[in-house]
Amino acid sequence: MSTQYMIPLWSAGALTVLWLCLLFKVSRNKVAAKGYKGFWLAMLSWPMLLSSELWQLVGGASPWVAAVAVVAMPLLLAGIYRNLLAMLWRKPNLVLWPFYAAGIGLLVLVAIQGGLHGSDWQQWPGFAPLGEPLSYWAVYLSCLIAAFLFLYISIVLIEQLQQYHHELPLQVVDTEMYHIKGLSGASGFAVGMAFCLAIIVAAVAFGFLPLTFWLAWFHLGLALTTLVLLAQLSRAHRPSPSPFDHDAMSEAPKMSQSTAQALLKRAEAAVISQKAYKEIGLTLAVFAERAGISASDICLALLAGKKTHFRGFIYQYRMKYAKQVLLGSDTKLGSVTKRLKLGANGTASRSFLKYLESRH
Repeated sequence: MSTQYMIPLWSAGALTVLWLCLLFKVSRNKVAAKGYKGFWLAMLSWPMLLSSELWQLVGGASPWVAAVAVVAMPLLLAGIYRNLLAMLWRKPNLVLWPFYAAGIGLLVLVAIQGGLHGSDWQQWPGFAPLGEPLSYWAVYLSCLIAAFLFLYISIVLIEQLQQYHHELPLQVVDTEMYHIKGLSGASGFAVGMAFCLAIIVAAVAFGFLPLTFWLAWFHLGLALTTLVLLAQLSRAHRPSPSPFDHDAMSEAPKMSQSTAQALLKRAEAAVISQKAYKEIGLTLAVFAERAGISASDICLALLAGKKTHFRGFIYQYRMKYAKQVLLGSDTKLGSVTKRLKLGANGTASRSFLKYLESRH
């Protein structure tokens, strides 16, 4: 066998070894992601992407395996999608029809490929045609569907992550503790890879790129990028799923000032009784449950009555507490700001001095 033929097969073997290492790590370690829906669906369906290359690596050859490998993409992406949204939202609004539509469409196209090109498959190097888009349209269309589904879902992941981080101050105090790192970059990489793979398929179909083993490289591109996403999902994240029902909040009437003030009085009493300002990592969901108030109601009351979010609300009490500690003892500002997570010393000093000036 030529080196040109073996390179993608060896690459598939190397990626599979990396996947096995990731699987071992996840099974041995306490990882937040594996507790959410979809993680194991994505993790265990990943090898199907490289089933054709792995089969050839051990001496087998089947055009059906090469065609069916692309059908694994909707399963894998559905798992990643469900897993991430479960990490970000307590009541995720799942949109699953693209996965069903793509999965059914790919299965139909595989059947068409078998009916139209069953005799041609054995003559294709790497079980993939070159050019002739009108004759082999089912092959190219199946790959384009997989690539564009990947592109669409990657964009959705980026949007969901941006919304989550944008809303963090509404539902947590110490936002840096709940940042999800790495996934936005991995999703951006996936967008670029999916776009490039779609261009490669189109270029091969129309004869602009005579890449003999293009289907193997197509599978490798999908496998590499989704493995990066799985690796980022399996990191030790500490997400805080949003407690808000966005649909209900958007449809709810505007909260009156009297209702907002009544809720704020209850919330302020709860802060003092719980000494919530001392608690590092406090979330609105936990605070609301202790106070016996809906998290959405507290959020709306803060926005209507104080024009602030939960983080700013608790920070006011932290600043008051810091003032009492500093004025009542010889404790240094640095130790107080570090203990109460008030930010860097410089920022905390300016904020604290501004607060003192407002009180004199």
